[in-house]
Amino acid sequence: MRIRDRGIIFDASTRPSHQRSCAFTSVARLSDGALLVAFRNATGRDAPDGRLCILRSRDEGQTWETLHAGLTAELDGVTGNFYSGYFTELGPGRLLGAFQWVDRSDPALSFVNPVTTGILPMRVLLAESGDGGVAWGPFRLASLAPHPGASITGPIWRLPSGALAMPYENWKEYDDTGQAVQAARLRLSPDEGLTWEAYLLVAQDPVQRILYWDQRSTVSPVDRSLVTMFWTHDRQRGEDIHNHITWGTADGSLWTVPTPTPLLGQHCQPIALGGNRLLAVYVHRRNPPGLRAALSDDWGRTWRMDEELVFYDSRVGTEPGMAGEPSHEAFWQDMMAWRFGHPRGVLLPDGSVFVAYYAGDAKTQSIHWVRLDGFE
Repeated sequence: MRIRDRGIIFDASTRPSHQRSCAFTSVARLSDGALLVAFRNATGRDAPDGRLCILRSRDEGQTWETLHAGLTAELDGVTGNFYSGYFTELGPGRLLGAFQWVDRSDPALSFVNPVTTGILPMRVLLAESGDGGVAWGPFRLASLAPHPGASITGPIWRLPSGALAMPYENWKEYDDTGQAVQAARLRLSPDEGLTWEAYLLVAQDPVQRILYWDQRSTVSPVDRSLVTMFWTHDRQRGEDIHNHITWGTADGSLWTVPTPTPLLGQHCQPIALGGNRLLAVYVHRRNPPGLRAALSDDWGRTWRMDEELVFYDSRVGTEPGMAGEPSHEAFWQDMMAWRFGHPRGVLLPDGSVFVAYYAGDAKTQSIHWVRLDGFE
């Protein structure tokens, strides 16, 4: 593996103060070759003034144009933050956007309750675009009831049946003092995203010691089967453990018990390269902190760790919370001060992979891209 090229999508250091902190990246490649990258920017990671930016490149990352500088929506009279946006092309230029909306109407409240670790009210809103993401139709609520603290974790995709699958996880509400019951799930829509009543379980620890966070999935080009990777956290030990992986049937109804990989990281995006080859781009927040890529020849069952590639090397010191073992509550607060992460990648026609991520220092985090190849 090697780095072919790299650049900056959004240079936050040149922006006004309310656009200096970027995070929660997503990337999609459309049928016309355009790349869409979305991310939240704000005064700070936990600031209540965040908005969603959407940028487009028609030359595989060399130049970028802003489609939306600060997208938001009103729900029940509240103008909320869009923390993330994921895009699915249902037909040429016709996109279904899934947006994570968060109620930040009380600026005194942090995103995560420092006492309970509950999360501010979140909703998933959907909208459609007929012109590749330039204009968006009205937002509509995708109910994830009965699961509290539910958030979408990646783009929607189409199952062999024609139904749409939405990956999400659930946690707990802001003031809930009980133990959160966490699970990774899929929500299904038989009608192009109008209703989402049926749901499937992807991963859950029955005793709730192991937390399967931020599921990221990809579809096999061979048989349409699924693979999902997790940022995996041991709640009892108060620390991350090795990323876990699970394999699912093409319809998402059956999944293996998640098993550990050699990747000791956090957010982990699997990318199908063709055949049974799988690339994982992931966050390595322990020392030395950075972003890494690992390659598998057998659909994630073994990994070529001797060829692992560091494609971003953070040189601003140990990440908050990584020097010791904080409490579970303290770990959540440390997340608000992390300085890089959220790598998201797509396969390009020539077999290379385009990855977008955020990175910077304590004051400014920009959105970067890197192009990887050499997956022989």
